[in-house]
Amino acid sequence: MNKVSAYIISKNVESHIKECIQSIIWADEVVVIDDFSTDKTALLAASAGAKVIAHKFSYFGAQRNFALTQLKYDWVLCLDSDERVSVELKEEIIAALASPNPSDIYLAPRKTMFIKHWIKHSGWYPDYRHPVLFNRQKASYKDQLVHEDIDYKGNRIGYFKGDILHFSYESISQFVKKSDQYSTFSAAQMFERGKKAGILNFIFNPLNMFFKMFFAKRGFLDGKTGLLLALLYSSFYTLMKYAKLWEMQTKKGKK
Repeated sequence: MNKVSAYIISKNVESHIKECIQSIIWADEVVVIDDFSTDKTALLAASAGAKVIAHKFSYFGAQRNFALTQLKYDWVLCLDSDERVSVELKEEIIAALASPNPSDIYLAPRKTMFIKHWIKHSGWYPDYRHPVLFNRQKASYKDQLVHEDIDYKGNRIGYFKGDILHFSYESISQFVKKSDQYSTFSAAQMFERGKKAGILNFIFNPLNMFFKMFFAKRGFLDGKTGLLLALLYSSFYTLMKYAKLWEMQTKKGKK
């Protein structure tokens, strides 16, 4: 069977890191790339059986590519600190690693919990955007600030049925804090690509996001939680992303 290295990037996630590691401790090695946490993240990670490497975070693409240089084996299992590998997914991963002809990269559905509710619609499930298992001889991360894609050199993609369990947002305050960080990176990424933000973006992009999540992606089937999520994601995250892009344009113009 092919050996696999699992890695996690972390920063002050003591409430999640132990359970995350426990869900992948069966891997041949578990490495935590920690951005100098000031809580007990590094201590808990080490006590759970992971190798902890301190490395300053600059942006997501760079941190993930650094992680790849620290791993022993070519097969890579990647997980965020607030994610868990379900029992069903674990069995599928082990079977794939034992296969004589595995795919080069595997995607798995990610199921997200939003304030004690599993989101089953809203465009959030099934979420196949990020690879959970891949051969690093065939793939690496693009040098992106956020929402980092895989630069994929192979042509064989496999799909798992078991879920990645994503315990992402435990409160509205946490959503706002995370969205503030991610919207900053997203705005900077758009700015680098030469995109512009104007008054129509402030109006129509949030409205479009709301209708996409709540109606087109059937967020209404998630009830009050789906409505709240669509409102927050459209009115806060999407609006903030374009507002910050406009702010960057304005500052550049003044210079």
